[in-house]
Amino acid sequence: MELAGRKPPEEADLPIDDVDLENLARLRRLQDALDPMPDDLVEGVRFALELEHLDAEVAKLVETSAEGVRSHAGTAEQARTIIFESSTVTVMVSVTVLDEDWVRVDGWLSPEGEYRVELRTPKDQVRTTSDVMGRFVVERLPRGIFRLVLKAPKSRHGNSPVVITPSVVID
Repeated sequence: MELAGRKPPEEADLPIDDVDLENLARLRRLQDALDPMPDDLVEGVRFALELEHLDAEVAKLVETSAEGVRSHAGTAEQARTIIFESSTVTVMVSVTVLDEDWVRVDGWLSPEGEYRVELRTPKDQVRTTSDVMGRFVVERLPRGIFRLVLKAPKSRHGNSPVVITPSVVID
């Protein structure tokens, strides 16, 4: 890419003119061609910044692993185990890739109990409830970015906080 007419050094501090604007436009076209912005970037950033529950406790990611597992048909599948921890709850999820568009999410919560569980993606929310042992399953979730929002059962000591996990990406 060749830039239009270079300014002599003594004109470098002058206001932007048409030549500068044309050079910036050329740089923009080059950037768009070589490294375009992902279509879902703005939506993903908004998703990551959205906090519905300002008083929510934010869990931290403590472990993640990817491993190959065998399905009952003998074909290899990809699974990822992710563990989040907060002061009130620990959640482990196993994400299994079903195909190029979908994953299955199996989860276990500790302490055990019937939690309200939401898996949020930039475009959707899937709601379920864990069983008394703290286990939950989402059979089909779109691949990509998601986070968990957990609401523990009410305790004798009052309401439990909402717990939100960081966003994770399943490619």
